[in-house]
Amino acid sequence: MPERIQSASIELISAQSPSLNEVSDKIHRGEIQSQATQWLIDQMLEIANGIRGDEDKKAMAGLAAPQVGVNKRIIIVDTIAEPNKIQTPYLQVFINPIIVSESTEQEVGREGCFSTDNIRGIVERASKVMVHAVDRNNNDIEQEYAGFTARIFQHEIDHLNGIRFPDRITEDVNLHWVEEGKYGKYRDTWQEWDVKCPRATWEALKQTKASPE
Repeated sequence: MPERIQSASIELISAQSPSLNEVSDKIHRGEIQSQATQWLIDQMLEIANGIRGDEDKKAMAGLAAPQVGVNKRIIIVDTIAEPNKIQTPYLQVFINPIIVSESTEQEVGREGCFSTDNIRGIVERASKVMVHAVDRNNNDIEQEYAGFTARIFQHEIDHLNGIRFPDRITEDVNLHWVEEGKYGKYRDTWQEWDVKCPRATWEALKQTKASPE
């Protein structure tokens, strides 16, 4: 991990950043308790826990290292998060997470992301997943998650593979555009949302190249 990223705090990167389309690197067991990896984890937890302490912004349900510009296989998940419910989060760190099995039963649900700007949508995901990962203390984790938590894991692990949720939406009618200030309304009426996002809009955002320095 580049030492230069430790010179200052890190932030969420732009949805147009090409690194969001890249596959992230696995972290070797010997790197997990290094100063660089532990610093990155602390930075991610600080961001996820209320967007750096902003009292007006609740904790994030999930965050992946590529979203802060670091293509390493680390995710943060609030394992007790529930849709439309604000509660004290329980943020856990998962390093090199993989889904070892998933249910054949699927569920549809709404998704949004800091890494897709105003684009929201309806995504079909497995209702249960078995996840294997390593925690920040180098301990193995293997546990089954269901419902909304299973959705978060699938969403965040996708980030590690350069995939964002609109890539999972096959029917354009399920790709939505939500203006800032209407997110609350969308949470309540996403199944009937009538403001669609053209597929070309997503493809253009995703393929935006970084400006040369």
